[in-house]
Amino acid sequence: MQKIVVLGVGNILFQDEGVGIHVIQALQKMNLPENVDVIEGGTAGLELLPLIEDYSHMIVVDAVNAGEKPGTLFRFKPDDVTGFPGNIETSVHQLGLLEVLQMGKLIGKLPDTVIIAVQPKSFDWGMELTPELQAKMPQIIDLVFKEIKKINK
Repeated sequence: MQKIVVLGVGNILFQDEGVGIHVIQALQKMNLPENVDVIEGGTAGLELLPLIEDYSHMIVVDAVNAGEKPGTLFRFKPDDVTGFPGNIETSVHQLGLLEVLQMGKLIGKLPDTVIIAVQPKSFDWGMELTPELQAKMPQIIDLVFKEIKKINK
């Protein structure tokens, strides 16, 4: 059976910037298949590489500012920039994530990766998601489970 990791990234102190962490915290309370692990990646960079290199598949959950309606969901592969409309603002932690993905690919230790990204509404101080993203949590979690099912076929 394939080993799958769900990696949530972001900063939980800045409202919607922490959506990936909120998803991981919700998944930790759920009954996941035996071959699935979850990791709160926070704003870490290259230090994530040893944590993900032994997995065959990785599902990353993150916020990305693509200038769309708050709560808009995106699904793409690391090399698939066509998954985003227009210009994307990259945060410091996303630079770290991109660095991890590029380095993992370079050394041949990057799991087959899918990124589920969510358009945030607010990066203001606060540990709660905005109501718009709170309302999207079930849909985001459902997307994660759909990816797991695809891999486990």
